[in-house]
Amino acid sequence: MYSVLIVDDELSIREGLVTLLDWESLGYRVVDTAANAIEARHKVELYSPDLMIVDIRMPGKDGLELIGELREDQADLHILILSGYADFSYAKRALSYNIDNYLLKPVDEDELQVYLTNLSGILDARTTDRKNHAAVKVWNREMLAQSLLMESSVQPAPALMESAQQSGLLWDSYQVVLIRLLLQDHADNGPSSSVKSRLAVSFEENNWGIVFSLDSYLGVLLQPSYQKELVSKLMAQHIREAAAAEGLECIITAGDRVDTLGGLPVSHQSALARMKEHFFYDEPGMIGPDSLKLKLGPPANPQDTENRLAPVMDRLYFAMDTGNLSVIPSLIQEAGGLMTAAGWSEMAVKSYYVRAVTSISGKLSVHYKELGLAQTRMDGQIQQIYRHTSLPQLQRYISGLLEQYAAGITRDDMDVLMKRMVDLIHRHYDENLKLETLADVFAYSSAYLGKLFKNSMGCSFNTYLDTIRIEKAKELLDQGSKIHQAASKVGFSDVDYFREKFKKIAGISPSAYRRKDTEHENDLSESAYENN
Repeated sequence: MYSVLIVDDELSIREGLVTLLDWESLGYRVVDTAANAIEARHKVELYSPDLMIVDIRMPGKDGLELIGELREDQADLHILILSGYADFSYAKRALSYNIDNYLLKPVDEDELQVYLTNLSGILDARTTDRKNHAAVKVWNREMLAQSLLMESSVQPAPALMESAQQSGLLWDSYQVVLIRLLLQDHADNGPSSSVKSRLAVSFEENNWGIVFSLDSYLGVLLQPSYQKELVSKLMAQHIREAAAAEGLECIITAGDRVDTLGGLPVSHQSALARMKEHFFYDEPGMIGPDSLKLKLGPPANPQDTENRLAPVMDRLYFAMDTGNLSVIPSLIQEAGGLMTAAGWSEMAVKSYYVRAVTSISGKLSVHYKELGLAQTRMDGQIQQIYRHTSLPQLQRYISGLLEQYAAGITRDDMDVLMKRMVDLIHRHYDENLKLETLADVFAYSSAYLGKLFKNSMGCSFNTYLDTIRIEKAKELLDQGSKIHQAASKVGFSDVDYFREKFKKIAGISPSAYRRKDTEHENDLSESAYENN
């Protein structure tokens, strides 16, 4: 199966393309979708797709800028662009980036299917050429290690066993270590080759183990005397130093220990599984069999998890708004705990944090104009979220980012508790504002905070909030809004409950209020007519 990544800012377009064709019958698999250029860049690094379908018009970096950046790193990546009729001349400019073709929206199913069929032949030829090129390589210890790792049978073929004996690989036990170099800032594999050469000198010449390349990883086939905890730490340090010498960072995982050459694929697969889940380990060195993984639960309904995350994000927003910055790390960790417990992937966690940070900073910048300069820096800082390689590390980064951002708010006399609460009500009366949420933010029990509020304001928190909402609703009704519209705009989801509260506070139903207002207008009109 050849992999496909779809990039479009419209959810309906992304979902439509996924379901438009029977991709598997054509030899393709849609591995993921992206809503913007930032997300697309990181998913390209994650999946290395064979084909990208990219929309030309997107907010922020547009499709043409994205394609230009991708071409710097991947000259042979196949790209198909989507364009509206108004974008036709703009789309033609993209052909200079060696684009395969472009499709006009709405996408024609037959046209797309013909393109995919033709592309499949090109990709098949490329795959065959790579296999033939690999077949003529000189047999050596590295190739032997690669062959043993890819062996499917429990007992390797006699020829492999004979070569292993001649190469001195009949050891008491084995362990596979995988190394992923973070090459996002490099256009080629030169740094990877240099790191491999550095490791080969120390590992192979000293007979510590065999350094090899397999798929997108470097690896080491370790001998048993180098599997002890102390030496594992020293080896991880050595690998990181070799990467650092080329200006790179890396992720290191170790597979399970096995006693036979036939068990090498098992060790390899366990190392690969830890590599794929590296984000959920809090391990600064080498992630191995004894490393502690953050608790992951079975996949949950995304909407259910989003609903549980919403109040946490509300508390985070109000904490930043009120200056209670000390609770930010715990709220960021609470959100991460909900996502890991629901079995979310690394990309899903990062994407949610990106959306949350973007939303919160955007809402705050509307209320606090002094945040303008900090807001302009946020795009680059938010982009760094995708570069973090572990969840605890990412949470520390986001906490520091939000603390620094909120510290730029000038609060003057808003430190007085009641003034801060009243200000919040007047600014956020139309949102899901609850006393319990503010109690968490201000670090009080809800009962005690409610008592303080009532003693100061002469009425309960809910009564004050409802009064403000009804006064705002009156203004909307005076301006001609319908009753259900006014109810929704001031924070009431239930129209009947709104009617009840309106009558209780205003002494008149919203319908009667509208009629009274209309009659008053009619009286004024008649009076004006008589005077004329």
